[in-house]
Amino acid sequence: MNLLLHNIRLCPCDKAHANGSLELGGMPACWQACIKACSSGSESSSGLAAVRVNPIARAARWVASWAVPGLGMFNESYYIFSVGNIKPIWTEEYPSCWKEKQGCSEPFLHALNYSQVAGLISGMVTVGMFIDRIGRKWGSVTTAGIMFVAGALLTAAAGPSPRATFAFLIGAQALFGFGCGGEFPVAAASASERAESEAHLRGLRGRTTVLVFSMQAWGNILNLAVLLFFLAVFRQTSAPYNPTLLSLTWRLQYGLGLLPIMYMLYHRIFRLQESAMWKEQRRLRQQASVDRKAGEHAAGGKAQSKRSRDWQKLALLLRHYWHRLAGAALGWFAWDFYYYGNKLFQSEFISIIYPGASLVQQLEFNLLNSCVALWGYYLAAFTIDLPWMGRRRMQVMGFAWLLILFLACGLAFAPLTGSAAGLRGFQTLYFVSSFWAQFGPNATTFLVASELFPTEMRGVAHGFSAAVGKLGALSADIILGVVDDRMKFYLSAAAGGMGVLVTLLWVPELCTLDLAEGDLRWAALCRDDMEGYTGEAVNPANLSLWERMAGVGARYTADTLVLVMCV
Repeated sequence: MNLLLHNIRLCPCDKAHANGSLELGGMPACWQACIKACSSGSESSSGLAAVRVNPIARAARWVASWAVPGLGMFNESYYIFSVGNIKPIWTEEYPSCWKEKQGCSEPFLHALNYSQVAGLISGMVTVGMFIDRIGRKWGSVTTAGIMFVAGALLTAAAGPSPRATFAFLIGAQALFGFGCGGEFPVAAASASERAESEAHLRGLRGRTTVLVFSMQAWGNILNLAVLLFFLAVFRQTSAPYNPTLLSLTWRLQYGLGLLPIMYMLYHRIFRLQESAMWKEQRRLRQQASVDRKAGEHAAGGKAQSKRSRDWQKLALLLRHYWHRLAGAALGWFAWDFYYYGNKLFQSEFISIIYPGASLVQQLEFNLLNSCVALWGYYLAAFTIDLPWMGRRRMQVMGFAWLLILFLACGLAFAPLTGSAAGLRGFQTLYFVSSFWAQFGPNATTFLVASELFPTEMRGVAHGFSAAVGKLGALSADIILGVVDDRMKFYLSAAAGGMGVLVTLLWVPELCTLDLAEGDLRWAALCRDDMEGYTGEAVNPANLSLWERMAGVGARYTADTLVLVMCV
């Protein structure tokens, strides 16, 4: 094995000998994994060359490596976005409630959306706080269990009147939203840390995380396909509709959604391994706690409580990372205002660009739009780790296109809706916006919030950012429900403009930065030794515009660069 350790910046626990050799035992887990991988690879390269790998089996393992961890995102999309897909069915099944508003006021029906968003926000914050303590595995088990219970309640929702049935659905939606909300920080932290812990994925951290998140697109596609399938089987493709068969249609689509949740729950309990980065950080925290208590005992001082230390670290995070929190959270707010506004009011948008569409035609249009969006997810996944693209540029580009396209729709609203040719142009613009939405902020907001913060605080920071994002969704539900159709497009464009501004100001490009470097910087901040860290995490190339203007990059010295290569 030929191993180059060039200009290494060592942790305090690392041990270097006079002859230049290093002890693996003192190294961070990610360095050990890389060195062992290099060693085993060079020693057995001749043997590996003789092994024939079944390409189909290898492709299946690769798909499973991101599809199985992404089942939470799949179910989030399958259930949460189903409300926008099922509304046309409920309108035909319960006309007295949805058309005549007998016993079902407009605010009451809007609560179907409010309850989802409220559950998402509370789940993101609550689970985000706890996964930094209980670990990524048991956090994911908790969210899967909640989603299973809530999915069963949605399937069985019933009541003596339409109002009672929808009240039941509102409560079940809130519970499912809580489980889905917790899935965001769990999935993002797990995917980023897994990519950082495995040598062959270290340069593909963005792709790994975005592919996990791309399962969201498949959830919506399958939900629409299931609804269309059962409507065809029950011959409910045109009026007159049978309320009993319509009810059976949406209940069956909820019930089938329980199958992937059951597998997800089994896999997470019995097969999922805990994040290696989180375990390493827990070990270091425990060792630091033992050392601190020993020092306090020797000095005769009073030991500091764990809660007090947690609050101190939260204050430290806000002091040194508030601008990153603002960039991640407000960028997510702008994105969710656009995205959930379009999803929750999907039937309204479709009625504008596809007037007179029947129940099945509306669902078919949604399915086509989701398939167009899927291409955006995959193009994002396979370009986001390339230096010429990265996270920041992709997010700015996506938001800018949403600003341009929806502003154009708003300005040309009258001619676009006034003729058949105009409507075709309107439909084209809407499809193009769906592509840029995925090849942009829908991929990056989820990823960026998982990379900007140290491992120890990643869960709570990601959960907070995602929760602020869902406030954008809640704002969209409230505001878009009271403005006219043209203004909906103007406000969506404004969200794109907001996303461009906050990304340019507060979001750094971390495409090539090792997350372990961020942890080294955090360790120095926790030791109150901010000037002591001069490594890559304060390299101006890895800082936001705001951080560069604030002088954070002035402490960077190039000779502390960490470079571990196998040759």
